[in-house]
Amino acid sequence: MNTYFPTYWFTWAFLILAAALTGVASLKDAFFGGLFAAILSALLAKVYVRTGPRFAPLIGATAGALWVVAMFFRLRWFGYADDYEMAQWTLGTDISVHAAGFAGAALMTALTPRHGMGKALGGGFLLAAAMTVIPYGTIRWIDYRVAGPVEVVLFVSAEVPADLAPSRRPGAVSVGLSPEEIRFLKERLLVVDGPGGDEVLDDQGRRFWPLWRRRLNYPGNPGGPVRSLMVLLPPGLTVAEDWTIPVQQAPTGMALALLGAQKKVTPFGKPLSQSVRLEMKLLVQKKDETTRYRAIEIQTFRLSPLGNLYVPITTQGLSAEFPATDPEPLPGPKTEAKPRKPFPNFGPAPTQK
Repeated sequence: MNTYFPTYWFTWAFLILAAALTGVASLKDAFFGGLFAAILSALLAKVYVRTGPRFAPLIGATAGALWVVAMFFRLRWFGYADDYEMAQWTLGTDISVHAAGFAGAALMTALTPRHGMGKALGGGFLLAAAMTVIPYGTIRWIDYRVAGPVEVVLFVSAEVPADLAPSRRPGAVSVGLSPEEIRFLKERLLVVDGPGGDEVLDDQGRRFWPLWRRRLNYPGNPGGPVRSLMVLLPPGLTVAEDWTIPVQQAPTGMALALLGAQKKVTPFGKPLSQSVRLEMKLLVQKKDETTRYRAIEIQTFRLSPLGNLYVPITTQGLSAEFPATDPEPLPGPKTEAKPRKPFPNFGPAPTQK
């Protein structure tokens, strides 16, 4: 038992400490998950002693990685959908942390009979810390370059008189442009100060206004630098369309894209990223013979230098047009209010006298 207990407590304590420092899991999940993971590490204590300090860390790292993979498939087959998605987002860091914890415990267990508990504990902790810092630092660097938020500003056109601007839904917040965004637009298109705020005019003289601004966060990495992408959706698109839109290569870069029919995209601003792109779809639903409802769906793709480590994120139900305003009839003698239909009565029937 003296061989099993140190291995168990070292693995459990390191998994909790790594979760607190890296944020790969909550302390509650690390506390209870580490209870069971440390059991597997402790069961291999005799193997660590027999193989010696040269091969024991390799056996421990393999066991830790296999444990994470087994828990991943357990969530896939029997877990909740949200838990499975979070496991996908943190799979790489989970494997590195568990492999480091198991390898450190294996080295400590193998060194204890030869050098005592003090030196063995220090050696195991240094190995586990190095195996955590290096992969986690690499993953964080990739996340910084690839998995940062993408902020999309959609500009749409509307048929309004020259001295007016399109109306917005009641309570909607007007989309403001930052000085950097206005400067970026002025270098490529004509930007004027109109009755409804900043207006953008393309080479055909069409007027565009910002309809909404959305920040697309990757759930596993909500922070980091923000890429900005301004998209101009032209009028006259009455059928479903889809576009592949690149963003700026720099994590804090700014890009502009003018969309067109048949997947046409005119990007402004280089160099463009080869790792991050957006796929935007225009969904058109016909209401009647004269009106159609248009909506936008955005899917974000991220490809890391080490392979496809990120699942695509889909954002749906974004409006693609300003609300149509039907003119109200002017009051007059010929205008009669329509009788209001009575509300249904689901109470008991009245008694007959």
